[in-house]
Amino acid sequence: MLSIGELAARSGVTVRALRYYESKGLLKPARSEAGQRVYKYPDIVRLQQIQLLKKAGFTLGQIEALIGNAEIEAKNVLRIQRNLLAAQLEQTQSALAAIDNAINRLDENATDLFTLCNMIKVGETAVDENWKKVWDKFYTEEEQARWEKAKQAVPEDIQRACEENWPKLIARTEALVGTDPASPEAQEIVKEWDALTKVIYDIDPSLTNSAARPYDNMDDWPEGSPESPFSAEVWAFVKAAENAK
Repeated sequence: MLSIGELAARSGVTVRALRYYESKGLLKPARSEAGQRVYKYPDIVRLQQIQLLKKAGFTLGQIEALIGNAEIEAKNVLRIQRNLLAAQLEQTQSALAAIDNAINRLDENATDLFTLCNMIKVGETAVDENWKKVWDKFYTEEEQARWEKAKQAVPEDIQRACEENWPKLIARTEALVGTDPASPEAQEIVKEWDALTKVIYDIDPSLTNSAARPYDNMDDWPEGSPESPFSAEVWAFVKAAENAK
């Protein structure tokens, strides 16, 4: 039997994730007389199944439906995981072929600007494709089209200002996590978040209804998704500060 800390240390799954799985009903550890969680062999097997299904690209909601109270057919899960890995391999091989082509086009004395621009495009495409997984998961095609249209309508100078200001604002928010969300500092942060997002919402107010969807469900992002620009803790703090207005 393992405590939650021991299981986290041995499995590499964070304590926060273990508690989250429990809140979703995916894990049901027993309790000791002192009220502490106790993980037995079946719990650890279940955790292994959860992690495998996450790597295979399933969301926690899908995993909950798949697991239920029955054992999962490991062969089926592995087949799904293999197909996902094969698709990723194809994408990687395509990128490697582009890099090899770029190497062959360059010589010691000259830099082919067309080739370098093409490599920038390859890198940006890989990033865009990873974000596309998140967008496809949480937005309909119609919603994606509206987001794209609104972003293109933002003037370039405002786009550059937003790109410069977002990292600074997120860093300042991270520094306030754990403090009172109703404090003047937190409320000032919320005003700045609202101001930066208002740029898009002024163009298409309907987007306010779906904007928070991916960040309210960060644990359900598909496997291979890019890292969120801010943590779940930051997002929870911003929402708490918003509610404290």
